[in-house]
Amino acid sequence: MRLQNSPDGYRLPTNAEYQNLISNSTRTDGGGWSSSDYGYITLTLKTDSSKKLEFPAVGYRRTDGSLTSAGVGGLYWSSVAYDSNRAYNLYFTSSNLTVNYSSKRNGFSVRCVRQ
Repeated sequence: MRLQNSPDGYRLPTNAEYQNLISNSTRTDGGGWSSSDYGYITLTLKTDSSKKLEFPAVGYRRTDGSLTSAGVGGLYWSSVAYDSNRAYNLYFTSSNLTVNYSSKRNGFSVRCVRQ
């Protein structure tokens, strides 16, 4: 799936790609994991330590428009629907990192990858 305004040649990762990233990477935490000192994770490929991805814990927008979990949690959409109302996402906090699914009505971050 390509985002409406994403550059040509880029797309959202699948839930399987997120799971593969988790399984094949080592996690390192940074920041203070608070609303004043945002946390973030760095995922470093186990087979090549020069390859890293960082994900800031920017929280998300609820369906009412309010911002929640800023600094303490990160949610990034995948391109795969779980069902007609929910889709998979990468979810993390200071103590958790998983692929989950949530309501499509929430405003999560996106992290495009090159095709």
